[in-house]
Amino acid sequence: MRKAGEKPCGCQHSEPEVFQTIWKHLKSDGMPDQAANHMTAEMLTHGEDFESSIEQYERNFANYKTKGFNEHAAQAMAVESLEDGAEQPRESLRFAGSMGEDLNKFIAPEGASGEEIAMMAQSMSGEKPEKVYMNGSRIY
Repeated sequence: MRKAGEKPCGCQHSEPEVFQTIWKHLKSDGMPDQAANHMTAEMLTHGEDFESSIEQYERNFANYKTKGFNEHAAQAMAVESLEDGAEQPRESLRFAGSMGEDLNKFIAPEGASGEEIAMMAQSMSGEKPEKVYMNGSRIY
């Protein structure tokens, strides 16, 4: 039986100092208060089953914002998406382009011919490319 004032367990999530230290670190990296609280709680609760990458959080947050979520909802959704095994939010081509990704590149299946690769590119972009390069060499 637990007595009044006694900690429920001796593990790290029962220590307010640990929570505060992690929270301050997240805040110093530019994370908003609400998201830092949520992420710290998730880290202490789930431990190793939680991806604590600030960069991934920021990417997912921006993605949810472009989908129309308000500030606080996007923060909560982004933190939840970092749990181990959680499905990552689907990214539109517009969003990927806004994040600086080269949208003119993709990975072709092993052994695909230049013509097949051109057809895949056409199905993705709506236009058949005039040229296709693989490893710096023109194959179509």
